[in-house]
Amino acid sequence: MKKAILVLLLACSSLSHAQDTLQLTDGFRYNPDFTGRKIVATGAVGGLLGLSLYWCYDSWWRNAGGGFHFVTENWLNGYARGIDKIGHLYTSYFYFHMFRNIMLWGGYESSTADWWALGSATFFALAVEIGDGLTPQYGFDYQDLTFNLAGVAYGYMQTKIPFLKNFNFKWSYVPNDGYRFPIRLVEHYDDHTYWLTCDINNLLPSSIEPYWPDWLQLAVGMGVDDGWTKREFVIGFDISLESLFQPNNQELLLLTKTVDKLHVPAPAIKFTERKSPRYYLFHKN
Repeated sequence: MKKAILVLLLACSSLSHAQDTLQLTDGFRYNPDFTGRKIVATGAVGGLLGLSLYWCYDSWWRNAGGGFHFVTENWLNGYARGIDKIGHLYTSYFYFHMFRNIMLWGGYESSTADWWALGSATFFALAVEIGDGLTPQYGFDYQDLTFNLAGVAYGYMQTKIPFLKNFNFKWSYVPNDGYRFPIRLVEHYDDHTYWLTCDINNLLPSSIEPYWPDWLQLAVGMGVDDGWTKREFVIGFDISLESLFQPNNQELLLLTKTVDKLHVPAPAIKFTERKSPRYYLFHKN
């Protein structure tokens, strides 16, 4: 299974010489006169940060007490077979892009949006680990922080290196017992899948590119099964909502870019340790 994933990634990389030229643009229109929109965007980023930290407090830190302490896990072989670490990476990656897109929607220059997103996502990642460090049942884990910062760094690199826009992280989460409020994500790790998607259309030679839909991507996913004891990998398709709809409206563009960080159910094959492969017409989790 690991060899299959490696072959897929190498195949995508080998096509890089034929990729279309990607522009460092995101579809948002910069306007220095968007004063009111800038205020809304700044407030939205601050509000989302505050709500996210409150959710962490309500979910994990409400009974915090005692001194600050550290914990150390075995990277991807530790808690929940490493899916927790991948979750840290994806969350920071998602927050970076969400904050950046909000700032771009607000009319900020791309360089300003980059630094706002970089600072806000890093602050959130560090605050979460400090909160865990003050909570008896968790603790500050430098490995979690490493994955957090890796997610922020990759998101930032995508804004500077066009080729990296061909590879994006996405997430599936459909709990088998239904959604509940308040959401307790860590109770359902069996229902999480984290994906690395590949924009095949943009990597194909110009002679072949017209035959591959712009919106259809390949994806490799990772999850856990059987009480978090078995690691599983998924190979399948992904749908790029931004390429499919190509919205011109700035509000719809912001919404589409945000939702596009989630994986749309699509055909896939799942490989789980000590189990036969499973085939899905619409893989959900």
